[in-house]
Amino acid sequence: MAATDSTVVRRDVWFDSGEDRCAAWLYETPGQCGRRPVVVMGHGLGAVRQMRLDAYAERFAARGWSVLVFDYRYLGASGGQPRQLLDIGRQLADWRAALEYVRALPGVDPARIAVWGSSFGGGHALRTGARDPGVAAVVAQCPFTDGPASMWSRFRGAPASALALTAAAVIDTIGSWFGARPLLVPMAGTGWMPAFLTSPDALPGAAALLPPGTRVSARTSAALGLLPAIRDQLPADLVLTTQGQPSAGEVGRDSIWGSLSLPGTDTAAANALAARLALRLPWYRPGRDMARIQAPTLVCVCEHDVAAPAAATIHRAAGLDHVQVLTYPCAHFDIYLGEYFERAVTDQLAFLSRAFGEPPV
Repeated sequence: MAATDSTVVRRDVWFDSGEDRCAAWLYETPGQCGRRPVVVMGHGLGAVRQMRLDAYAERFAARGWSVLVFDYRYLGASGGQPRQLLDIGRQLADWRAALEYVRALPGVDPARIAVWGSSFGGGHALRTGARDPGVAAVVAQCPFTDGPASMWSRFRGAPASALALTAAAVIDTIGSWFGARPLLVPMAGTGWMPAFLTSPDALPGAAALLPPGTRVSARTSAALGLLPAIRDQLPADLVLTTQGQPSAGEVGRDSIWGSLSLPGTDTAAANALAARLALRLPWYRPGRDMARIQAPTLVCVCEHDVAAPAAATIHRAAGLDHVQVLTYPCAHFDIYLGEYFERAVTDQLAFLSRAFGEPPV
């Protein structure tokens, strides 16, 4: 159990999703009177809750709201095999399970439950809000809204590696039919890697979300030693592992793309995902669900976003009275840190306060 300030307490909780369990943090204010709102939060493509979601959750919890921040199955501290699998249908089921969990909590106001998602999770939040009429508000930050737009942006940025990613996805999909282990490719990488994200800000941006003191495995450390140009893009406080030292925790196996152990926990994470996802992304278009959401919706768009192109999101939101679009002159990962984080979280607090019927911030 960890205290975020003098009144808010964060504790580790679990909830069932399918045959597995999802790990989560629950932020609450002990002794609070009356029924309280709840914000349910999920991260983006392959990310885990330690990657800056706590910064948002602490701000929401300081308003007296309960907050649930969860890891999807197959990632982070959550259960499920094989590791590093991103299955869109199962992640949406995890959102439904998270909502079922918070609705059963004592003291929760079931009429004031919001969903908050970022990046790929932003798309999930939109689809979840459209399918669950009991959701009181939706916040989607730098959301993935249109598979074709994102994949076309990926192809234009580095066509050769996009073809390599597609080939890896085909191999991984065929292998899955015969029970083979997932073929892992980088979540974030450079233009020559078969990565899902290869924009210039992708690798340094994703790495900047890691908590200080994150340790990388011996295998990844050895690879970084041979690639100083890539090592220079990573945070200086990232801890390398030399031969003979205890290695970082593995995620099923040690991925050369980045196996990570997160400080203060036995949780392992990775800059790697099963390649098969690349064949499914073009068919996922949660931006279309915005028109079906009944609740007030806030969409925070990064104007220079390559991973989740702003134009596609703004187009889908156009003419929808229940959708508020706020834009920020930054790239995809900038909204998690510094000035743009402060601007975005302040806007989100104001929006949720209105949606929950509370006085403005």
